[in-house]
Amino acid sequence: MLSDNEYFFDEEDALVSLWPDNSIDRFDSNGLSRVTKDQFRRGCDPQGIRWDQMDISRSYYRQLRLEEYDNYVNLDEETRPRPHSSLKAEIDSHITNRGHSFYEFENSEKQARANIVHFQLRNLVWATTSHDVFVTQAEDIQHFSYMTNKLTPILTRFEHSKVKFSLDALHMSTMCVQGNICIAGGFFGDLVCVKLPSDIDYDDATSASTAKSGEVLYSAKITSDENAITNSILLQESKRGVLEAVITNNDSAVRILDVDNSFREVNRMHFPWPVNYATLSPDRNLICVLGDSTECVLMDVTTSQRVAVCDKHLDYSFAAAWHPDGNIFATGNQDKTARLWDRRMMKCLATLGGHLGAIRSIRFTQDGRYMAMAEPADFVHIFDVKSNWENVQEIDIFGEIAGISFSPDDDALFVGISDRIYGTMMQYRRKLNGLYDYDLLP
Repeated sequence: MLSDNEYFFDEEDALVSLWPDNSIDRFDSNGLSRVTKDQFRRGCDPQGIRWDQMDISRSYYRQLRLEEYDNYVNLDEETRPRPHSSLKAEIDSHITNRGHSFYEFENSEKQARANIVHFQLRNLVWATTSHDVFVTQAEDIQHFSYMTNKLTPILTRFEHSKVKFSLDALHMSTMCVQGNICIAGGFFGDLVCVKLPSDIDYDDATSASTAKSGEVLYSAKITSDENAITNSILLQESKRGVLEAVITNNDSAVRILDVDNSFREVNRMHFPWPVNYATLSPDRNLICVLGDSTECVLMDVTTSQRVAVCDKHLDYSFAAAWHPDGNIFATGNQDKTARLWDRRMMKCLATLGGHLGAIRSIRFTQDGRYMAMAEPADFVHIFDVKSNWENVQEIDIFGEIAGISFSPDDDALFVGISDRIYGTMMQYRRKLNGLYDYDLLP
């Protein structure tokens, strides 16, 4: 992953390519701060964009974005293992039926917009219930409740004095929330763990104003390497039943820390390239590791030995996720594809293509029915696993995507959009009465 200050995400630069210059000031004031399901059904744009007052139609602007969006890659045609054009046949060989609807629009909330710090890192949105979501905003971590419509600080820039390292600001490149624990990582190898306040799930709207921020449980620099950006953090329960943090950094290492035991390091694995993402298999025997390489590596967690290497991508990878059955996993790459792999045969089952750019986030529902993959901007694709990934819903929006997250009960999907004007948090609800989920009803 690209390192250091030259790769901070600039929302102003992203804005220039997104909205026509003559529309910026006019629609900053006319856009809606919140859009509800009822407003959407009456024809309102889900992001509150007033297309009727713009000098361009939505459909025409969509076409412009498809033609002009510049997807970032690290490898060019001369350094790739094979031409990018070779992907088309692989993508086309997997039949997809688009136009399905598995999750329907519920709300969008401008208060809960997320900020991107590094343009390649998009794991900045985490849901803990179907109405509670956590986001990064500048140097802060915020909690938003759709029940109370309140935004509450969990860790703010004014509380950075509580951490052990001396920084004017913690530039949060990634974060993760599970249960009552929130962990954030920064640009300089810094790691902060916050215990969420007990009153985070407010019973009424007034209590949010007096809520306390999170308690800092741990803070440290976990690497002194010059190239120290924290690329990803996952909180996962170990085989021993304790909470562990799986952390990847640009220093080419994966670290597994025991959260329940003072963040004691229980494992460290080194690789010949910066590591961008790592995730443990559901049985906790394997870990999927990927980074600044076309390879995706499966490692034995106990022995730290390579079990298999998947090497069909054409660029660097930034996303991965395991299906809950533990046999299938998916990897997302800057070659605009996600690949599905079967660990039993170490075979690529399918190549799923995006529209604009890299696949930067992948998530499965807990029941394994759906898989969502997010491009860097504009598109989130939801695949019906039961249809062999053939039936697809496309969420079509405008703006850079800071992260996606299913709620633990699979009822909601949150999509964070980072944009100065139309940045928002979009909430979708699973359609339990629809054509596709009839078998889930009692």
